[in-house]
Amino acid sequence: MIIGNNVNAVQRVSHYCLKQGSEVFPYYEIPNAEEMKLFAPEVLVLCYPVTESALPQLGHPCILWSEHPISTNLPLASNASQLEAQLQAVR
Repeated sequence: MIIGNNVNAVQRVSHYCLKQGSEVFPYYEIPNAEEMKLFAPEVLVLCYPVTESALPQLGHPCILWSEHPISTNLPLASNASQLEAQLQAVR
């Protein structure tokens, strides 16, 4: 599941994931618990900026996508190669 408020970023990351053969579901807001249960994603790719307060409630492996340097405790990807490596590490 690709989550973010920026449509261009979500579409770009979705494209990278599709090229790797991943099943992709773009989502343009933070999903609630019912939606997470319904879609049952294997991993979440969060397109920065994302609301930090929403992260603990997601409860799934997460990768943060940011094309700009940021400080985070989450696995971080800023290009297609890094995203591929992070997805492989989660699988």
